[in-house]
Amino acid sequence: MKIELISIGSELLAEKVNTNINLLAEKLATIGLAISRQITVGDNPEEIRQVFTESLARAEIVISTGGLGPTFDDYTRGTVAKVLKKKLVFSREVLGAIVRHFAERNIEMPKENEKQAYILDGAEVIPNKIGTAPGQIITVKRVKCKVKSEKLRESSTFHIPPSTVVILLPGPPREMLLMLEEKVIPYLKEKYETGLTRSVTLHICGLPESEIDEKIHPVLEQEKKTEGLKFALIAHPGTVDLRITLSGGDQMLLEQILKKTKNEIYEILGENIYGEDGQTLEKIIAELMLKKRKTLAIAESCTGGLLGHRITNISGSSLYFKQGVVVYSNESKIQVLGVKSETIEKYGAVSQETVLEMARGMKNLARTNCVLAISGIAGPTGGTEEKPVGLVYVAVIIDEKEIVQEYHFLGSRLEIKEKSITTALDFFHRELLK
Repeated sequence: MKIELISIGSELLAEKVNTNINLLAEKLATIGLAISRQITVGDNPEEIRQVFTESLARAEIVISTGGLGPTFDDYTRGTVAKVLKKKLVFSREVLGAIVRHFAERNIEMPKENEKQAYILDGAEVIPNKIGTAPGQIITVKRVKCKVKSEKLRESSTFHIPPSTVVILLPGPPREMLLMLEEKVIPYLKEKYETGLTRSVTLHICGLPESEIDEKIHPVLEQEKKTEGLKFALIAHPGTVDLRITLSGGDQMLLEQILKKTKNEIYEILGENIYGEDGQTLEKIIAELMLKKRKTLAIAESCTGGLLGHRITNISGSSLYFKQGVVVYSNESKIQVLGVKSETIEKYGAVSQETVLEMARGMKNLARTNCVLAISGIAGPTGGTEEKPVGLVYVAVIIDEKEIVQEYHFLGSRLEIKEKSITTALDFFHRELLK
């Protein structure tokens, strides 16, 4: 089963990160399917036509995201219609849904949005409950198409395999994900049932991807010996996910193999695994804090408030999280948290001495059991030979215990911030468990 994903949007080739790839891969994996190829193309009708034609020649399922909006640079509908030799048919039902979307928000619908009511002839509409661009599913028969490919160096004829499924989805992740969960995955599961599938994703922190691969290599070798068993390592800033997927026909056997494999990974990686599937560090910390009846305050400098954002993303965090401050300048560290000016002058704003005084000052200010403090150099400027970009100090206070850790991160300014936050949360989590 070949599945190709076409991501459409010039912004994906420039400043925007394409998160739809991971979202689609994760959802498809739950029914035993996987993306065999992914292509990103800009808002150019000729480029879109070419990649669609080539994907249709190779894959049984072609999924696209993006280019379904109402603006001048949204070419997906019209281009795919030409490739498939289908008419675009006006749908009053779809237009009604778009009109209601604007009416419910007391906004007059722009004339341009009417183009979103045109659907490929014969396609099934996927309603968009939070946006205006409907999705579409269409099954196409064998068709002959021509495309000029530089790789082939000549005009070639491509044949779309019988019963190729084309799925058009909007680009915004929230809209795409909802359609995926409510319509696309159930549709594909029914049409391409591959047997039973079980999977688990282990979240790992504190080890680089290469070291994880080396440590668990004996377990990974089982993929060659066990039919239906697959492993995938997915790196994120500060963390690595290990996805274990197993498919087959015997539910009890699947559960036994998956459990055995997971236990072997836990034996090797131990406390570096902080959670599974939908668990996040901040969610696990919230549960621990409530269980231990402790309170938390944070002081952050180089992360600029992102640590507080992560913590307060969890519903109910107000039950244990009391206060957070961003002390970006030296003056604020001194005035708000009582860091001694002599400490900053002698050791610098980015030092274990300063970050510990930040934590102590925060504890006195907020009157909490626990404090987490961060200070570092996120770059790209500000580093020295003695204190390079990526140097970060994290201080943790739990009751009377005080600990400071030094870290060195690589990456862009944002990546260093994200790695600092994740590592700080992991550090705090490990100390809480003790």
